[in-house]
Order: sequence, then structure tokens, then C-alpha cells
Amino acid sequence: MQPKLPICAFDAKTGILCGNCEARLSKGEITEADVKASKAIASLADRFPELGKTTLKRASETRGSYVLEFEQSDMGPLRSNPQLHEELEAALKGKAYLVGAGVSDRQFLEEVFYPARVLTVNTVWLPDGEKKTKVVVPAKRSERRLGDFDKLRETVKRARGIDLLVETEREVAASLHS
Repeated sequence: MQPKLPICAFDAKTGILCGNCEARLSKGEITEADVKASKAIASLADRFPELGKTTLKRASETRGSYVLEFEQSDMGPLRSNPQLHEELEAALKGKAYLVGAGVSDRQFLEEVFYPARVLTVNTVWLPDGEKKTKVVVPAKRSERRLGDFDKLRETVKRARGIDLLVETEREVAASLHS
């Protein structure tokens, strides 16, 4: 079974865009990230049958990190196989965040931070009128799994337009006691 992708299956398998997909890319209907993610998924679909049943809605890329938006119903099978996630990151040569398409901002953030738990999500209004979304995550696990919060902030901003402020519960506790 072939996954449903932003580009046609033949292009995803061969790595060369047909005239139709090339025109869609030039018009901005699809992105280079859509093309690269489609090729990666197509190359892995034979080894991972659950990937063949998925629908990739869109992809975005920031400094080598990818947000791949799948149909919400695909998230369970994708999450159940950690090796699939590792292979997808290897094929993309970067970090891959698997999220459901069309979900709320909170659910989007929970999926980006997965497997770390999101403790709270709050909107913070700064004095200059700027709006930031503050996410508090557990300290030890999130630091180990997520790594570079600056890169994550850029990735989330590009994918969803969310200005992200990430704090660990350790940082929150320290600011309350100082």
C-alpha cells in the first residue's frame, strides 16, 4: 500500500518531479520540505507497513528540523513504532516532529514535545503587545529528549506561527523562590 503524499507516488519513488508537481512547487502549493518528506516516507513505506497507510498533509522545515503533519487518525500507528521515527529522521537527516493535521495549538505543542509531557500551556501578553505561548515541561526528560530549545522555537514558529517560550519545571520553581 502506498502512503498519500503531497507529491505523486511516482515522483516520491523516483526522486524526480513530474511537470505537474514541479508546477505546484513553483506556485507554492507544495514546498521543498513536502518533496523531501514525501521521498523519505516513500522510501521507508516498504519496510514499515503502517507508513503505507498514512496521509502526509504537509511538511515544514527549519534548519534541518521537520514538522510532518499527518492525518490525525495516523498518529497512533506512527507513535507505536519508535524505530520508524528513528528511520524517518535518518532519511530526512534531521529531527522530525510527527503531529496531527488540523489540531488545536495545545495539541500541536503536546505532539511536538512528545514523548515529554507538557505540564502547562499558557498565553503570555508582553507589555509591547506581543503574544507568546509559554510551555512548561518536566526538567530531566525534556532536556534529554528535546535538546536545543532555540531550534525547536524556530521550528514551531515556522510550522504554526506560534511564538514559543519553553521553561522546565525546575526553571519555574527557581523563579518562584527567588
